[in-house]
Amino acid sequence: MREAFFRRRALLPLAFSLALAGAVPAGAEGPAAVLSSDSEHYRQALEGFTEAWGSSVTVVAPGAPLPAGAWSFVAIGSKAAARRWPEGAVVVSCLSPTVAGDAADAMTHVSLQPDPEVLLARLLPLIPSLKVLRVFWSSESSRDDVESLVKAGEDRGVVVLSEQVSPPSRLPERLRELNGKVDALWLMPDPALVTAESFAVLREYAAAERLPFVAPTEGLAERGATATIAVTFRDMGRAAAASLRARLAGRAEPEIVRAGRVSVTVNAATARAVGLGPKFESADKVLP
Repeated sequence: MREAFFRRRALLPLAFSLALAGAVPAGAEGPAAVLSSDSEHYRQALEGFTEAWGSSVTVVAPGAPLPAGAWSFVAIGSKAAARRWPEGAVVVSCLSPTVAGDAADAMTHVSLQPDPEVLLARLLPLIPSLKVLRVFWSSESSRDDVESLVKAGEDRGVVVLSEQVSPPSRLPERLRELNGKVDALWLMPDPALVTAESFAVLREYAAAERLPFVAPTEGLAERGATATIAVTFRDMGRAAAASLRARLAGRAEPEIVRAGRVSVTVNAATARAVGLGPKFESADKVLP
């Protein structure tokens, strides 16, 4: 993930993470939370996991060895998810794209993508005229999510146009090639494409075409997106706790699970500039 969005470095020490309610030194009983870095976003996911778990959680600092005897883990971030796990380990990852692991890991992933039905249910009140949605993505790990969104759109009468941009550097070229009327743009939460450069290109394109541009990550409405529809980092942690608890109880879990809630933030100035509003009653937060 690019540091500008998904992996923004924080200056607070790792001791903050260890001081979270329920967190205990490595080696204690209970699941181990393995962090990719000390970023603010990862700490928020850890907070959500700890709150939802409700009891002791061992915190493993970035790059530190796994505690001896541990066999249940939440991996927070791509580097953590890509670690080698003990044989038979039960692992749930969040804030990472799908990571290929050993078959014995049977890793469950909390998707960065909101549930397609939930996404459209929150998008339609914001853009009532939505009939054609153009979706940008890059990595093959996003393909299944895009196909699910296409299907959900069919059920709601919304045509979803899939635009894979690979490599991401081709985005300006792809935008010049586009034709046909669309009503809004959605940027998939694909770490390869959610970068400062790609975001700026899409933001400028949307402004020039007077199209609503909806982004998938908290904080991007402040940076000029029309709106964000995002699973919060804390809710990703909560979803990871629920999935890990289910697996440890012997219940089958799909490879990909989703958090049930999303948060909608609208940049009122940008939204009105593309013809939306004047009120945004369906939003959870409205920026001036």
